[in-house]
Amino acid sequence: MKRWTVMLIPHNRGKTRNLEIAGYQLALVVALLVGLSFSTAFLFKRHQVVSVELEQLQELAQELEFQQANAANPDGEKLSPEERAEIEQRVRAEYEASVAAITAELSELYEIEAEARELAGFAPRTPANAHATAAMGSGKGGAPGDLEEVPYLGDDLMIRPPHLIYGLSRPSADLIIQEINLRTASLQELVADLHAEQNRMERTPSIWPTVSLKRRISSRFGYRKDPFTNRVRHHDGTDIVAPYGSPIQATAKGQVIFAGREKYLGKIIKIDHGNGMETWYAHLKECLVEEGDNVKRFDIIGTLGNTGRSTGAHVHYEVHVNGKVVDSGKYLRD
Repeated sequence: MKRWTVMLIPHNRGKTRNLEIAGYQLALVVALLVGLSFSTAFLFKRHQVVSVELEQLQELAQELEFQQANAANPDGEKLSPEERAEIEQRVRAEYEASVAAITAELSELYEIEAEARELAGFAPRTPANAHATAAMGSGKGGAPGDLEEVPYLGDDLMIRPPHLIYGLSRPSADLIIQEINLRTASLQELVADLHAEQNRMERTPSIWPTVSLKRRISSRFGYRKDPFTNRVRHHDGTDIVAPYGSPIQATAKGQVIFAGREKYLGKIIKIDHGNGMETWYAHLKECLVEEGDNVKRFDIIGTLGNTGRSTGAHVHYEVHVNGKVVDSGKYLRD
């Protein structure tokens, strides 16, 4: 086995020492020195990396503290308890002022809606069965809640008066949103009611069937002496005399359900106005509309004539409600 000799020579006059080591021992020492060198270099580099990461974390923490301080106080100064209370009071005052303004606007809107319903003849949005419901009773209970009390308006959102926030000193944002939703639904219902009422009025006869102002009633609705038999019989319409061939107009919006000739009434037009109401225009000279045509009030539908069982030029005007003839004279408006 190969061996190595290591001489240890002191700087003074001490005795020189010889150290004999085997080859594998020398290799082991060299390997140990190299390993120690790599370990030292690795630990040193790791120390540097950790130090940098710690510095970055410290900087991030300082930045977060700075941002929080700026969010609390934009001027970068620390807020005192008095300053914080003043800011909170100012924010609360601004919020309450906004809530008061919104509440006032909603209250005015509610009053306008109530007036509109009264003018249109619609019933106010109040519970129709509030007293009956209270009298029935249904075994309810529980401890009183801690939140501010609000008036109970009934279970039917569509018939209750939507004034949830009126009378409350500090309504919450949720109550304001709920009130806005109720106001929107109620106003949408009011618009729908107005459209329905407008449509009903458009389909209700309310004018004379003759356009010419040279007109007069020659025979009213009710019992009369029949001009052909001289016997008392019921007259189902209103006879209106006007110039021969003068225009005849629809007295309301509707759909033509018949335009042709009948034995006694001659040339006749029948219009269905919906809701069980019809108008008939008889003894015409000419029909200017056909079955299935949609007409509006004031539309010219025919001309005045003398066809059928008639003694002279006139229009026989009838109004039917739910299949029964009624006094058409009550629907004549100038």
